[in-house]
Amino acid sequence: MKPEFIQCDFCKTNIKLDKCEFAAYRTTIDGKEYVFCCAHCAKQYKEQRKKKTKK
Repeated sequence: MKPEFIQCDFCKTNIKLDKCEFAAYRTTIDGKEYVFCCAHCAKQYKEQRKKKTKK
C-alpha cells in the first residue's frame, strides 16, 4: 500500500501525496534527496546541519 503522506524533513508537516508533485519542495544535500513543505524549511534545515557539523 502506497503512503498517503510524506513529512517535511524539517518541521514534520504532513504533505499529501495525491496533490501535484510540485506541492513539496525537494532538494539534494550532500548527495541525498530531502523533501520539505517549503523553501524556508529547506534553508533552516541546511543551516541546522551546518551548525551540527561545525561542533
